[in-house]
Amino acid sequence: MKKYIKTGIGILIVVVLAFLYAHIDKNSYLYDRNADTSAFISTGVLLEGETISQEFVSEEDILDGLNIKCSVTGNVEDVEVQYILRDAKTNKKVASGSTKASEIKNNKFNRFDIETVESAKGKEYLFEITETGADAANGVSFYVVPQKEEGAQVLSIKNNETQGALAARYISHRFDVETFVVLLGFVAFIVIFMKLLYKLFK
Repeated sequence: MKKYIKTGIGILIVVVLAFLYAHIDKNSYLYDRNADTSAFISTGVLLEGETISQEFVSEEDILDGLNIKCSVTGNVEDVEVQYILRDAKTNKKVASGSTKASEIKNNKFNRFDIETVESAKGKEYLFEITETGADAANGVSFYVVPQKEEGAQVLSIKNNETQGALAARYISHRFDVETFVVLLGFVAFIVIFMKLLYKLFK
């Protein structure tokens, strides 16, 4: 009886740990992830009054931010990147945030967090980016990918509609069933394998 209780407790612990581990930052691509990085096009630094806006339809119920590929030019100690998420139909601000350019990693995907947006699935959003304190030689540039995913809509760079999509992925921190199942399957495989080894060398 004690053996079954211990086994049950062990299984419960594994399931709980797998459940916690399976809460991940799910990234949904706006651009074609198979596109060659050599095809990425720089937007150049955003000067005062210039904006990048990317429309997209969310496939996730929750939005927690975007991962965007950036490049840093010159001295950016006094530069700040500001961003707003709007409802594309009403133009109403849904969430916003800002990041110091000095904290942005050059030629890497950087996370731009927003207040968690719920019930987002199927809705069309507009993500706007501006910069303060930047000039032509000092600031942050972003990247455009000519090939885009179905969810990506209109992209506008400095008031010019542009083909393709921003090199960006929107983030949803949620429970991922696939990760949960794969992890449990892996644990089950290890347990069965160890039992077979035990019987083999017993």
